[in-house]
Amino acid sequence: MRYRDGILKIEHGILPGLKEVLLQLTEVEDVRSIVPGRIYATRGRPGGALSVRVSAPTATGVKLIARRGSSVQEVFVVCDDRAAVEQVLREAGVHPRRTQGR
Repeated sequence: MRYRDGILKIEHGILPGLKEVLLQLTEVEDVRSIVPGRIYATRGRPGGALSVRVSAPTATGVKLIARRGSSVQEVFVVCDDRAAVEQVLREAGVHPRRTQGR
């Protein structure tokens, strides 16, 4: 299944609850494109709340890591303002808080 829903490109499945967060990111003026990657299984407990964090800056924006239970998905966001992306994640309540010293 491949299609583009405006800024959001759908090529793979999307973790439950993640699409709503990505749709909020499409409303940020500086976001030009959002490309979710494939879903990977990891060791972990099934279930659990969705968390999305900024993994690394890229040449064109940021790479996000979304986790829900034992599933992980990379999301590439093409944007000019990386801070605006983090702000949307915080407002959506899915951005994990960093502990002191990390």
